[in-house]
Amino acid sequence: MVRAMNYEEADDKILMECISNGDKNALESLYSRYSRPVYSLSIHMLRDPTAAEEVTQDTFFNVWRRAGSYKPNRGKVTSWLFSIAHNRTIDELRKRRREYNRVQYDVDLTNRPTESRSDDPTEYVSVQFEGTRLKSALMTLRPEQRDVVVLAYFGGLTHSEISRELDQPLGTVKTRMRLAMKKLREVLEPQIRESAEHGL
Repeated sequence: MVRAMNYEEADDKILMECISNGDKNALESLYSRYSRPVYSLSIHMLRDPTAAEEVTQDTFFNVWRRAGSYKPNRGKVTSWLFSIAHNRTIDELRKRRREYNRVQYDVDLTNRPTESRSDDPTEYVSVQFEGTRLKSALMTLRPEQRDVVVLAYFGGLTHSEISRELDQPLGTVKTRMRLAMKKLREVLEPQIRESAEHGL
């Protein structure tokens, strides 16, 4: 009598072998095991629950499609799995970046991440400030400076995450952010003071 497989206790590599053979129960077990950590990775980078959920689903769909490409001698299943999740999240961030470029940064400030982050270099900009003014101020920046500001302010990324996303040295990202913030202050602060003086 063939003993039924205990998916909950099965090793990750055994599950991957089963998935590569078309076993959906093994995929469900792997999903139960790692869907939460994958979601946590995505939500940390995207700051968007809906998008993070979609990335999580796409990640495991890719696991199902690409299970045969996993090589046990090259590393743990978790390393392979989170590599897929990270790449899928980066794809989503790049998609958003293209959308920002297409609409010339005509974005809704209410979409900005609400969690306070000490490493957010644009915290001084009030979310109540008119989006049209911020859009105009962004367009005064050099493209490479504008990219890092948009990823930080609207994408919720840290300096290190922007460095990885744009494939630029961390020092370069910090310099561009510093120069961009200086320029934005020069443009925005007089307008903010004028609005305050006139009670706008």
